This record gives sequence, structure tokens and C-alpha cells, in this order.
Amino acid sequence: MYSELVMDYAKLTKYKGKLNNATFIQEGKNLSCGDEITLYVKIESDKVKEIKFEGIGCAISQASANLMIETVSGKNLSEVKEIIKNAVAMARGEEFSEEVLETVAQLADIKNYPMRIKCFLLAWKTLEMALNEK
Repeated sequence: MYSELVMDYAKLTKYKGKLNNATFIQEGKNLSCGDEITLYVKIESDKVKEIKFEGIGCAISQASANLMIETVSGKNLSEVKEIIKNAVAMARGEEFSEEVLETVAQLADIKNYPMRIKCFLLAWKTLEMALNEK
């Protein structure tokens, strides 16, 4: 599970930090293992213009947050919602589109690690909460 992809994305700092001009800020927590994330999202013309995060957690949660940001950046909100839906389905072992998920699909075996699914989904569920409040 801790593949080279996970480890590379867990260490990535490109998407870490605050956005001072964020359209919305959303916090998420995984109480079962202590992962925490704060997403800063800037929306312009119905698109994710910029997104960053701050947080602590395991390699899976950090890698997933970075992969999510890379995948949704520049997409319109309907595309983002479809990406989130596919990521959740993938983590649950349900049918999903590899084309929609791009690089994220390489983590499809997360479904085989029930204790890590929440870690993987933290960033995705946090973004989903933010978009549902928009």
C-alpha cells in the first residue's frame, strides 16, 4: 500500500499552505486515527482556480490530499463532483472510471485496507462538504 506513488505524493509540498483569497475554507478530521485537514479553495467562473491544504496525518491521507488537488485543479464544479463520486466509489470497491480519476486510480487497492479507507477519503469528503455548502 505504501507504494512509491504514495510516498512521493505524501512528501509533495506544492499544494501545502494557506490561500489568503480563498472562496471557502473547510476543515475535516478523521477521529479514528487523528488525521486533520483544512482545505482552502478559490472558485472563479464555476471552476477550481486554486486549492491548497494544511494538515497532519499519515502518508495515505497526505498523498490523497495532494492527488485530489492535482486532479481537481482547473476543473469546473460539476467535473469535481464527478471526480469525488468516483474516488469514493473506488475506495469502497465499487465501479469507478479510471479515466475520470486519472493518477488517483493507481490507488484502487485501498479498498483492500478497510482501516485506511477513511485516511484516503478525508480530503475528498472535506472537499465534498465544502462544495455542498457552496
